[in-house]
Amino acid sequence: MTRALIIAGLSLVFPHVVQAVRIRRHRADLATGTVSRQTVYAITDLTSQQASPERLSRLARS
Repeated sequence: MTRALIIAGLSLVFPHVVQAVRIRRHRADLATGTVSRQTVYAITDLTSQQASPERLSRLARS
């Protein structure tokens, strides 16, 4: 699941950031039954008009 959030006010730390993204990944190893979970965070200068949460998810996979 990918969620994107439009942010403002971080200009001192990240001057060009427009969106922050949280991606949660769940994996299951079919051979062992082991389940793992991972949360990845990213920032981008793409606006919501340029990149929807779905597009950001595709970009993160590539």
